[in-house]
Amino acid sequence: SEMRSRAIRLVRSLPSGIRDYSSCQSSFPAFKKEDVGKLYEISKEHFQQLNLGRHLPSTMKRQSETLSECVSLVREPLVEVISWMDGCSVDRVSTRVCLWGPFGTGKSLTLNQACHAAMEKGWVVVHHRSGQSLHQQRGERGGLVAAMDLTRRVQEVEMSTFVSGRINDPVNAAIILNDFKTANSHLWAKLGELKTHRTYEWTKKEKTEEGRALTEIVDMGLSAPFLSSDCVGGLFRELRLHASEGNIKLLVSIDDANSLWGKTLVKRADRTYANPSDLSLVQHYRRLLQDDWSNGTVLMVADKKEASDARDKITVPRDTPLECFGLEGWTAVEPFVPIETRLYSHKEIDALHEYYVEKNWLSSKSSQSESGLLELKNLAAFNPYYFERLCAFV
Repeated sequence: SEMRSRAIRLVRSLPSGIRDYSSCQSSFPAFKKEDVGKLYEISKEHFQQLNLGRHLPSTMKRQSETLSECVSLVREPLVEVISWMDGCSVDRVSTRVCLWGPFGTGKSLTLNQACHAAMEKGWVVVHHRSGQSLHQQRGERGGLVAAMDLTRRVQEVEMSTFVSGRINDPVNAAIILNDFKTANSHLWAKLGELKTHRTYEWTKKEKTEEGRALTEIVDMGLSAPFLSSDCVGGLFRELRLHASEGNIKLLVSIDDANSLWGKTLVKRADRTYANPSDLSLVQHYRRLLQDDWSNGTVLMVADKKEASDARDKITVPRDTPLECFGLEGWTAVEPFVPIETRLYSHKEIDALHEYYVEKNWLSSKSSQSESGLLELKNLAAFNPYYFERLCAFV
């Protein structure tokens, strides 16, 4: 029994979040460059709390459901993002970091890994995801909508009573508030201790007095959906102020952030298309991207699908942030730290192949061999998305 106790103490003293392919994990470690190419697991509790079943790319979601665990690679972009997060303080304006790169190289996955890191560090997380759109989630009201849905698929249009001329989106705003509450449920008591800096008059009868709990703004928006768009703005304003005062550390993560300066299909009363700046939720997220607050990090993803046209078979949009954001968006988010997501290295793809073999994700004997691995590398061209898809079918 003494030997067993010593063994247990030794295992607990190890950095258990990292594994080659068979060891276990219990918490998020401090990743360093030496950890690139290793695997780590997100616990089921954190997987559910962060709503990763909806936030992760669909292929990663299906893999996690099949294997009953969420295991992913530690890659260099994640290590770099975490290093910038660790450097934030009250004395420094929020750091804006932009993930960019070719299709399938792990931009969205790195974003979700950073959200998990922030949760482990006790940060408040405002996460706006990509993935399935609201119209694809019929009947599912629990997940954040895709960034492009804010300008393209608005189920209900209401004129704002808080700011004249603004267009509210109560359905999507209620989803945003609900997911914020779920993702930060472990900090809800702490957020309840934070007080509002001003009085918010939502209507002639409904208002939140100065000095009330910050969580009352969220509860107000959830109990009265027609006020939810304005409550999102009030919540984001209070989070910026409390972060700057040092009461919290804040991570703002927005997938497809360049869609905030993209096309819009929302129409005004005169049937003309509204500008993105006319939409309340778009304005609220744009303010979060400004550098007028401190003690936090803004993590954005620039994706070319906003600029892509399915009917244009000739033009191939570039993946760079300037091409994705456009001049207006670039001016709004600059300066920022660009981090490129790249193709797999030999070390990374070997680690994943070993994990897939151990979990029988690769079912055929030929795919588990060295020659099979070489063939998979050549077919996928080291692209993370195509490598996973090939491994799922062999």
